[in-house]
Amino acid sequence: MWETRHARAEALAFADVWNVAGPILLDETGDYAAALGITGVPTNVLVDARGIVRAVGAVTPAELEQAVRALLSE
Repeated sequence: MWETRHARAEALAFADVWNVAGPILLDETGDYAAALGITGVPTNVLVDARGIVRAVGAVTPAELEQAVRALLSE
């Protein structure tokens, strides 16, 4: 999901600036974001190896680290 007409280019530029590695999923229509209750970007969405959304909105580094550690410990 991105708030401009050039979602793919903007997402790739963001990932490049912040050294984000791995798959980048785009929700250009915003339908999936609406279903998850996401109202703005950036928003962290943690997805497990099976493709199941496990956390939405871990905002601070501490919250994100806690959510990732919990997911990895399962």
